[in-house]
Amino acid sequence: MSPPHPDYGWLDEAALATGLALVLLGLVVMGFFETLVGSAHVTESVGGVDIVVVHTSFSPRLRAYTIALGFLVLLAWGLSRVCRSIIASRGGDP
Repeated sequence: MSPPHPDYGWLDEAALATGLALVLLGLVVMGFFETLVGSAHVTESVGGVDIVVVHTSFSPRLRAYTIALGFLVLLAWGLSRVCRSIIASRGGDP
């Protein structure tokens, strides 16, 4: 299998795979599992006011941090590609 771009090395492929895997894990896999298992909705009365409490399989913060970490990996990869392009345009070895 050929790389997606001829300039990509193993580090580029690893960063892309890791970043995209984290984003897909947080969005698709956890979302599908949440839909498959379902979440428990419980109505509790607190001070005469009914409050709906939702218990999820995954914490919303866990899903958000997973997605954010994936985007940070992709951002770091993008910045490294920009820096390598600048260095290469100035005549240095990327």
